[in-house]
Amino acid sequence: MVTLQELIQKLDQLDRGLTIYAVHPWQPSSTVVVARPRDDGRIPDEAAAAGCRYFLEVFIALGILHHLPNAGYQKTSEAEKCAKLIEYAEFLSSEAKPYPLLKWDFPVSMTILCRECRKHFGIIVTGEGAADYHCSACGIKQTFDLGTFTGKALEQTRKMRKVPRGGR
Repeated sequence: MVTLQELIQKLDQLDRGLTIYAVHPWQPSSTVVVARPRDDGRIPDEAAAAGCRYFLEVFIALGILHHLPNAGYQKTSEAEKCAKLIEYAEFLSSEAKPYPLLKWDFPVSMTILCRECRKHFGIIVTGEGAADYHCSACGIKQTFDLGTFTGKALEQTRKMRKVPRGGR
């Protein structure tokens, strides 16, 4: 078992398709389990057995940490990173409807998935509108819209919070 603060140190090494589950109330010392969500949307058995609740998807946590305004991922302390993730997870678990205005420090480097060859490739986003990017593996044009992506990610996270949670 690791804590949220310990997990942050190796977050970049995790599969972006995994989800973080943490013991509530969330704090840097909260025990976490990182696992693939079950097909029915419920908490995986190992997370339920550890007393964890849904926290955030790995890709969302990375996005938040890599785009901390004016601080930068590498310059921010683990305590500050934990605080930011906890703040965001608590916002998502609240009943607040509008999502927070995210302030992006452009240009932003991101990784997206090619819909054609299913490989990830890096892009540089220069604004919130839609832009076309060519996959470095197959060359197929992909359209990416940061604003739409952010809204969908927040909505998906809210939906996951509303799925009944249970062990087996």
